[in-house]
Amino acid sequence: MKKLSFIFETRNMYSSPVNEHDFLLRCVPQERPEQRIVEMHLDVQPLVTGGNFGVDSFGNRTYTGRLPRGHTTFSYRVHGIAIRDESRRLPCPHPLPVYSYPSTLTRPSETLRRLFESVEASDDDLEQAERFRVAVYEFMTYKSGVTNVQTTAADAALFRAGVCQDFTHIFLALCRMKHIPARYVSGIPVGEGASHAWAEIWYDGKWHGIDATRNCPADEKYLKFCSGRDFIDCPIEQGVFWGCCTQSQEVYTKLEEITDASCPSNDQRDSKNNQ
Repeated sequence: MKKLSFIFETRNMYSSPVNEHDFLLRCVPQERPEQRIVEMHLDVQPLVTGGNFGVDSFGNRTYTGRLPRGHTTFSYRVHGIAIRDESRRLPCPHPLPVYSYPSTLTRPSETLRRLFESVEASDDDLEQAERFRVAVYEFMTYKSGVTNVQTTAADAALFRAGVCQDFTHIFLALCRMKHIPARYVSGIPVGEGASHAWAEIWYDGKWHGIDATRNCPADEKYLKFCSGRDFIDCPIEQGVFWGCCTQSQEVYTKLEEITDASCPSNDQRDSKNNQ
């Protein structure tokens, strides 16, 4: 079990004022048995009146709002404290078939098929996924600027380079070629930097996190924001506005472990919840 302090902030800057700005954010961490949000604050600027928290069709927490007046910056910051405890992850029903078949950004290609065939087969889905994880890590080179959010797994495989989103899409493509249920996840790992992407596979009744970019499990040092079939289903920010401008963005994240006596045990939290 780990107690984590988190910060996620984004600042969008526009070269000239924009207005009639409708947005949807998925930067609110998910509340799950294995991920408890102890404290959370969301600050949006300019100030939004009438914003709404909700849940999308994939179960992701959302915040939507509208900024009708002209503005040259749009920023949001979510910060708080979470408890991650993988021992509390609960079994779940077999996921929908959409997680076992190709999605828009994970369709197979000849290059992906050759990569798939190069990996030793296993009858155990978790062992197979771990072999795919190693294969993607060894096949790809981490390099920014060569792909974008619309790059498919097939194109990234041709480049043999990309960022965490591309590593994850290729990993998902391989899993789905084997019909292993797998989904895309956005969030932040322990450390400072930008948002991150990894995958979860469904195995033995539970979802298991796998990070192909770092070639490791996505464990209690990862804070989950949202998930879907691929990036298209769960961008952290979506929106439309009126205006003619260029746009730039700055993102900062920080996730660190807190080691103090105020971190309650499972039994203490269960007792408190039952009072």
